[in-house]
Amino acid sequence: MAGSLSGLRVRRRGNVGASSGAPPLEIEQPTASLVVPRGNATSSSLELSDNKKSEKSSTISSYVGVLVKIYGALLLFMLVVVPIAMNHKISANNSRDEHITAAKHIMLPGEDTASLRRVRHSFVKRYPRTVAISTSSPTILTVIPYTIDFELDSIDSSDSSEPYFPDLVKGYNLDVCKPKHDWQSKSFPNCNMFHETNLSEMSFITSGTLRSVFELSEQIHGNINKFVYKNLDYYGKYNVDLKRVDQERKDALILERTTSSQFIPSIHAYCSTAVIMDHAPRDMERYNEERLKRNITISPLDRLKIYIHIASGVADLHSVDFIHNDLHEQQFLYQDGLFKLNDFNYAKPMYVDKNTNETCPISEKFSMGLFGRSLEEMQYKVDYEGFTPVKPDKIDVWMMGNLLYTVLTDLQVWNKKKRRNENVKLKQAKRLVAGERPPIPDHILDSNDPAHVAMMNALDMTWKYNWMERPSARSIADYLIRELRAITGEEAPDLRINFLNEVF
Repeated sequence: MAGSLSGLRVRRRGNVGASSGAPPLEIEQPTASLVVPRGNATSSSLELSDNKKSEKSSTISSYVGVLVKIYGALLLFMLVVVPIAMNHKISANNSRDEHITAAKHIMLPGEDTASLRRVRHSFVKRYPRTVAISTSSPTILTVIPYTIDFELDSIDSSDSSEPYFPDLVKGYNLDVCKPKHDWQSKSFPNCNMFHETNLSEMSFITSGTLRSVFELSEQIHGNINKFVYKNLDYYGKYNVDLKRVDQERKDALILERTTSSQFIPSIHAYCSTAVIMDHAPRDMERYNEERLKRNITISPLDRLKIYIHIASGVADLHSVDFIHNDLHEQQFLYQDGLFKLNDFNYAKPMYVDKNTNETCPISEKFSMGLFGRSLEEMQYKVDYEGFTPVKPDKIDVWMMGNLLYTVLTDLQVWNKKKRRNENVKLKQAKRLVAGERPPIPDHILDSNDPAHVAMMNALDMTWKYNWMERPSARSIADYLIRELRAITGEEAPDLRINFLNEVF
């Protein structure tokens, strides 16, 4: 990343004299020449001598006047400016161990962007620079001390979106249920990271449904580290409203809460609608498409490892009491031999009963479509009489089965080419609600390979028709890891895959 506290510079610009309002200095030229009459040379000489003495005296007087003015200016500087500067320095030194401040020029409404050049910084490198911006008076930057009790609050409480948060969560009975944790409706931005980043050097990677993705990098001691910057869709297909901002808030919140997971990317910065996260520019769908084009095969053991990546990422997400709610191939990014779960814009927090503290089921208002959705959502939308409210994590487990099926067979549960055709999607949903399952090739069904057997067992677990019999994502991940240990004979087998390095 470009930019740091140690790299701050202040430049003063302007035309000397021109901007002061004073007229330019002019040298007055003599208007008459000196004439010496021939007949009175002595008198003329005396007059000339007197004139020279007068000019010399005038010149000396001018020099003295200039020196007096300079001396007066220096005296004024010593008496006024120096004490103020010394007092500022002493004050800054006294506060060195307590806090750091950033003193900013107050921007008046009539000023243009040139006023930014007059920003003054006073900081101690021991701490990061922190500035609070008042949303009620956005033209004023307030000095904020950085102390041990400091809590970053980038959004003024009067403008906070948190009171609207329950209205954005669909499916729960809010008369009975409440968020399991207070922090589920909060955000923890660190906007200064973006101010210290040179966003002008980014390169465009791709655009998804909601956001555009850019690559940026920083060079430290000769090593180049790459990151991914995500923000609003570059083409502006969607308006920015409260719902959209909340989607980005959830994405960053979950990335922060799952920092310890090796199956979810790390986040480096978040502010409003933008995040900076680990560099992993290609997803599972892209890899699968390229691999199949080039007829690159995957061993059953490597497929089993990908099963573990998927189940472990979903399980780690559920451990912080959120569900993903939109699982498909594009949501898994490849980084350092692992597929990592990503993109939590449609995530849903788990709610609990206000009286019993038990996890609340989702009973209505499934907000997504039919394509690739869970069994219970399809039951609800086709008016299946046997529908019962479902625990939220079991929705993810069913959708996880769609991914496992593709990893096992290289086939798709849903026809991507016809995902816009509502009649095709409705027919497929009715078949799945009726208990039909997509076919598994004979060479896998008849296989005695223990990796194939383990994967088919895990797939059956995810597609249990009764959601109450459906295991948790953690149970499925633990089962798969036990099977991998038994196959490899290793207590801690390597979960990474490396065949995909050949694809790109």
